[in-house]
Amino acid sequence: MNIMNKCLYHTLCFLMINFGLHSYAHAVLGTYNFTLKGNVTLFTCGVDQGAATQTIKMGTMSIRNLKKPGDKSPRMPIPFNLMQCPANAQITFSFVGEQNTVNKELLALSNANATTTAKHVAIEITDANHNRVPISLSGGTLNKSPIFLADDNGNLSVVFYANYVATDGAATAGVANANAEFRIEYQ
Repeated sequence: MNIMNKCLYHTLCFLMINFGLHSYAHAVLGTYNFTLKGNVTLFTCGVDQGAATQTIKMGTMSIRNLKKPGDKSPRMPIPFNLMQCPANAQITFSFVGEQNTVNKELLALSNANATTTAKHVAIEITDANHNRVPISLSGGTLNKSPIFLADDNGNLSVVFYANYVATDGAATAGVANANAEFRIEYQ
């Protein structure tokens, strides 16, 4: 995922330029028209390149710690550093991925039906205050984080957290990987 693969909803300018070019040699060869389209924005509000693609190591968790629904593993940090945003911009984050079938607010494990995948486990995303950020479906309505404010220079450092959570019974051992993408909106 690159820095521009985010929702940037406030485009400030749209340019449409039509040029008529005429060839003036010894004879007029014809008239050629073309259209140029593009977007110009005042701010790019981008993620530090080091955070654009992250692998969060969730570690190894004993199923003894995930015995009943709601039991959780320790939280692992997911840091984001935004730059070149508007000064004091209001910024929200959304996490998009496959929702868990038992609890749609949680991120489903990849290859959930494989025999090697852990069962009765999903991943929860929270902010620093332990507020859950529900997982959004691609193409659906985005579930947004609480609002964060960029500083006077348009920078923001924020940390979210991921943890395993038992869903509908005692967790069974297995691979517990998942994939999600993040989207950023600002105003």
